[in-house]
Amino acid sequence: MIEDQLKKIGLSDKEASVYLCILQHQKILPSRIAALTSINRPTVYSVAKELVKKGLVAEDIAGSPKYLVALGEESLNNLAKQEENKLAELKHRLPEVISALREVPKEGKYSIPRIRFIDEPQLRDFLKQESPIWAKSALAGDKAWWGFQDDTLLEHYQDWADYFWTTFPSTIKLNLFTNKKDIETKVMAWKEYSGQRHIKYLENNTEFTATHVVVGDYILFIMTHERPHYLIEIYDRVMAENTRQVFKRLWNTV
Repeated sequence: MIEDQLKKIGLSDKEASVYLCILQHQKILPSRIAALTSINRPTVYSVAKELVKKGLVAEDIAGSPKYLVALGEESLNNLAKQEENKLAELKHRLPEVISALREVPKEGKYSIPRIRFIDEPQLRDFLKQESPIWAKSALAGDKAWWGFQDDTLLEHYQDWADYFWTTFPSTIKLNLFTNKKDIETKVMAWKEYSGQRHIKYLENNTEFTATHVVVGDYILFIMTHERPHYLIEIYDRVMAENTRQVFKRLWNTV
């Protein structure tokens, strides 16, 4: 139906019915429209005013009573022009509104949780790429990494660890449990960072088969014990803080 087509270009049900009635008769009284469309007269007047604003209908004010006149099918182009003007105005006003909203005081903080999975082909580059982001997040909090590392992380990705300690040597602390003491003999180049890098060993033959650390608002799970290697990153402020508290309590009891 033609009414459905009119509604697709933005007219309401009643606007489509009234406009089509005016178009069919070219010149018609509101009372006659009400009778033909079964729309009550006050609503017809209200709808007609909206159609006049949209440039689809005009009022013939030459006599009394006032007739409504259809402006023709080509007047539908007015709808597109009005939408273009609205969009231009929106684009003009939006930066001002965004700037004002940034000044609105906000209660508390809320971070949108995010989870990312990184497989082995991208893992090495991802570790270096994200290190500055993790470091920045740590510096905004307690300036430390907490958790436990599978010793195979250093066996496979010592180049990333070297990069980290030579890039962020004086600002970040590391408090980690690990599996084996002998892996530490392979990283003596980091001896100068011993003030920041703290390692503890759990007894009773505890062996980690994955690395699990929390840094700032990030939780990282890194599988290097077997292939394929992969990393899962969780960005969640609340979950990260709770995980950090668990590791801190464990650290202080060992």
